[in-house]
Amino acid sequence: MALVAAFANAVASICQRLGVEDAPATNGPSLGLVRHMVQRPIWILGFVIMALGYGAQAVALHLGALNVVQPLLVGELVILVFILWLWYSTPLRARDLAAALATALGLGVFLSISAPSAGTKVPGNALWLVVGLLVAGAVVVLVALGSRGPAWWRALLLGAGASVGFALLAAITKSMTNLLVAGWTPLFTSWQLYAVAAIGLTSFVIMQSAFQVGPFATSQSTLILLNPLVSIVIGHVLFGEDLRGGALLTSLEAVSIAVMLVGALGLSTSPLVASVLQENEVTHLLKGRGRFARWREREAGQ
Repeated sequence: MALVAAFANAVASICQRLGVEDAPATNGPSLGLVRHMVQRPIWILGFVIMALGYGAQAVALHLGALNVVQPLLVGELVILVFILWLWYSTPLRARDLAAALATALGLGVFLSISAPSAGTKVPGNALWLVVGLLVAGAVVVLVALGSRGPAWWRALLLGAGASVGFALLAAITKSMTNLLVAGWTPLFTSWQLYAVAAIGLTSFVIMQSAFQVGPFATSQSTLILLNPLVSIVIGHVLFGEDLRGGALLTSLEAVSIAVMLVGALGLSTSPLVASVLQENEVTHLLKGRGRFARWREREAGQ
């Protein structure tokens, strides 16, 4: 289900990119851009797919551990690159292929040797409050530090703030799904549902701010790299999730996750990926380049 969520996120990115590629340049991040997006069926389809992806992530979090699900979501970048290659016939550079292989290899080795446990701990409200305050404090500090300075610095820190917020969001989503199993009434009377809405919206706004204030590759890299690390720590503190210990295995785990993060960094800074995920980028238009579009063009020519 985590891989389904990663696939859905990759497809949603392409659909939403198609929905804004012909928006007037004067719109920018404004209400005009929002009006343009909601009038495009392909953008709405992307939004629906993104929502379904979150549902798949929620199921994955209910069934498994944070330290498995969140690292697997990094696979979105690998899936995105291969969709662009297979469907859009976009040339796959050696750098992109090497980064994709490093991401997949590092992730696979990490999950194989670490044998992450699902955890049996049920956190009480007091522990939730402590973790929530610590995370909120970290986000506030990162956003405050990212309010000034060079563009790359602001993008880096705001992206980090959004990433930390999304890590906490995943943990609360996991808790919320446990309540949902018992029925809708416990869900609507719980704090988790409203915390998910508040934290999700706040993290999304911070993420959009990070995209706007500085280099996209910088903010996207921070979002991708920091989230699985913070999620592993939160999963250990809240749910008692553990990785296999020992000096040798811990060293191998650190090396494998470093390889994964280096590969993800290479993909997130690749012009191929940035051209899809960054709404203001116009150097790589996807419209009319897909296999179905090319087939229709050939049929019309005949």
